Amino acid sequence: MTTGGLIVPSETTVKTYETLYIIRPNLDEEAVDRTVIAVDEYIKNFGGTIVSTDKKGRRRLAYEVKKMRDGYYVLTIFKAKSESVAQLKRMMTLHEDIIRSLIVLHEAESEVQLPQA
Repeated sequence: MTTGGLIVPSETTVKTYETLYIIRPNLDEEAVDRTVIAVDEYIKNFGGTIVSTDKKGRRRLAYEVKKMRDGYYVLTIFKAKSESVAQLKRMMTLHEDIIRSLIVLHEAESEVQLPQA
């Protein structure tokens, strides 16, 4: 769509994203599961679909975050409309049990091409 000479991307396209988020290390397994379910449900409530959720486990952080040295890593791949990603990012920022998060477009392995030597 064009508006006054500017090209505006369509907001109705569904894309595949991946999010990696770190949950507070002082939570028990049940609380971690509740946080993962809350994120998955939030994505579904905005019309997204979960492709996979992989709990990577507790790992050492590269640097201290909010006075914590460890965190519970979770990787979720999902399909959603691009406008719902900003809402998910806001939810993760405000969620008290998530200390860091990152959402990026997911690139399929078949689409990634290495440069020729």
